[in-house]
Amino acid sequence: MNKIIIGLAALVFSGFVSAKGDIAVIDLQTAILQTNLAKQELSKLDSNPEFSAMKAKFDSLRADLANLNKDAQTNKLTWSAEQIEEFRKKVDYKRADLELASKKLKSEQNAVLQKVMQEMAPKARIAINEIATAEGISLLLDRKAAIYADASVNLTDKVTAKLNKAK
Repeated sequence: MNKIIIGLAALVFSGFVSAKGDIAVIDLQTAILQTNLAKQELSKLDSNPEFSAMKAKFDSLRADLANLNKDAQTNKLTWSAEQIEEFRKKVDYKRADLELASKKLKSEQNAVLQKVMQEMAPKARIAINEIATAEGISLLLDRKAAIYADASVNLTDKVTAKLNKAK
C-alpha cells in the first residue's frame, strides 16, 4: 500500500517538475516601461518647460499646505472662530489646487506612457515569442494573474533586455 502511495506521489510530483519549464509569467507593462525608450521619453517630459512649471507649482502648493498645517499646530489654540474658518478655507483652496495640479501632472505622464506602450507593444510581442520559443514555454501568464510564481519563471526582465537591444 505504501509503495502505491509513494509511486503515485512520485508520478504526480514528476508532472509538476516537468511542467515548470513550460510555464512562465510576465508583467508586460513593467517590461515596456523599464525600457530605455520609456526612460528617455519620461526624461524628455521632465525637461519640458511647461511640465517643469507644473511640477514646480505642485511642489509649491504642497509646501504651502505643509506650512499652513504647521502654523495651525502651533497657533490654532489662540485663533478665534473666524480665524479657524479662514484657515479651513485656505486649506480647502490649497488642497483643491494641489489635486488639480496632481491630475495635470499624471495626465501628462500617462499620455507619454501610453505613447510608449503603443509604440513598443508590437516589438514586445515579437520579443516574447522569441524568448518563449527559445526557452520552450508553452503557457505564458500575466504575473498579476498568478497567485505564486518563482522569480526564475518571470520573463519581465528578459523581455526588457531584448527590447533595449532591438532598435
